[in-house]
Amino acid sequence: MIPKRIIDLSQPVFSNCPQYPDKNPRPAEVRWFYIKGVDEVNKEIVEISTHTGTHCDAPFHFFDDGATIDAVPLESYVGWATIVDVRGKAPGSEITLADVEPYLERIEPDDVVLFNTGWGQKRANTKEFLTQYVWCGGEAAEAIVKAGAKGAGIDAVSFGGYDDPNKAGPGHRAMLGAGKFIVEELCFPDEVMDGTRRLFVAAPVKLRACSGAWTRAALWEY
Repeated sequence: MIPKRIIDLSQPVFSNCPQYPDKNPRPAEVRWFYIKGVDEVNKEIVEISTHTGTHCDAPFHFFDDGATIDAVPLESYVGWATIVDVRGKAPGSEITLADVEPYLERIEPDDVVLFNTGWGQKRANTKEFLTQYVWCGGEAAEAIVKAGAKGAGIDAVSFGGYDDPNKAGPGHRAMLGAGKFIVEELCFPDEVMDGTRRLFVAAPVKLRACSGAWTRAALWEY
């Protein structure tokens, strides 16, 4: 069935676009390769991390024996969305079990749980966006896995907290260790918060043996 509307949840990728602030950062770069006025066609070269922009994390991201992005079945990245509204949380705070408990009964088997922290609307190369985002803790992640979620997404640069293994690791491990996927750097327009149940689709680029890959995430409305 063709959806009557597709709502884009993806962030654009461009030179020096925001990305997780690693200790040894390498800025994203998009540059001309061919220019039509000289070479008859336009073509670009892109140099970015596999975890820049809207992208999926595969289990291999945190587990050496976990599935790489090309080995995760495509159907994993398609599921009805349950959106958890945590836009009121303080900067830098954890999404806790208490935050997800009101939504657990709504999660049906194979749903994708999407956390709307409001951070997608703040996207910029600022300390606030890159380091003070709201992140998902281990207990919250474990709860949505137990409820039947096949994956999770968030509108921050990372599912886990910034610059602290005790914040960065537990949520990732709870999801990826259970064979689920994560989508990071989403952006939620206000219109998707109207309670309508929509299908989430975010199939990533097929990069062989990689821990993640870029995706064009969207909600399909029927």
